[in-house]
Amino acid sequence: MTWFRRHLLALAVVAVALAATGAVFGFARPGYEKQLRMVKDEPLPYSKVLFNAAEVRRAFAAEGITLTPRSASATITTFGNRGDVLVVDIFGDPAKVKATGFYDVTIDAGGNYVHFPRSCAASDGTAAARWHGNVRVVVRCRVDLNGAGWMRRAQHALTRLDR
Repeated sequence: MTWFRRHLLALAVVAVALAATGAVFGFARPGYEKQLRMVKDEPLPYSKVLFNAAEVRRAFAAEGITLTPRSASATITTFGNRGDVLVVDIFGDPAKVKATGFYDVTIDAGGNYVHFPRSCAASDGTAAARWHGNVRVVVRCRVDLNGAGWMRRAQHALTRLDR
């Protein structure tokens, strides 16, 4: 038996491995990825905790908006409405929130980190946000969801927190 016949299987495995490596480099080439620019580290828009989850849920319920839990941690509690058109975050101690690495930003159409616009009209169609003390409401601004109407309702609920 010749050397070639004895090593035929090994040669086939090597050929397949070389072909697979060539395919990876030929078809799945790594490409350039734009580096996202981070906004500068800014203080949170509140300095002390004013509102808790129960108060926030009551204020939104008074506007006909039922909030259900989405997540909770020691520093941030998140609620949403049906379909998550609204996402409501209640933030805890600001120093602890900052220590988690939290930034109040979104990614714009150009792929850059930016602050949320305050209205759906100023949004690129994705989301807008409002703060009231330690409470933030993010609204999905799609027209078919009536984002601007939801923003008005959310603003009314936020002003109820002061009552």
